[in-house]
Amino acid sequence: MTRLALCFLLLATGASANERYIDVQHDARRGVTCYILNESSISCIPDSQLQAGNERQLSPHETQPEPTPAAAPAAWNDERYQL
Repeated sequence: MTRLALCFLLLATGASANERYIDVQHDARRGVTCYILNESSISCIPDSQLQAGNERQLSPHETQPEPTPAAAPAAWNDERYQL
């Protein structure tokens, strides 16, 4: 039964072994690089987000010495309500 359900799921989602074609286009005027998948969908990324090399770019809050909100100690919330 599980195999039958899995087969129906694969057929319903259109899973197949079709080859995917990705075309990369750079627009210097707008400063973006676009990826076109199978001539049907497009995704564009600003050139400022593309990295050259293996080093990742640090966001501004990572370069500051103070703790991030997730690393800061939690504040105790002692609210009480009455009916």
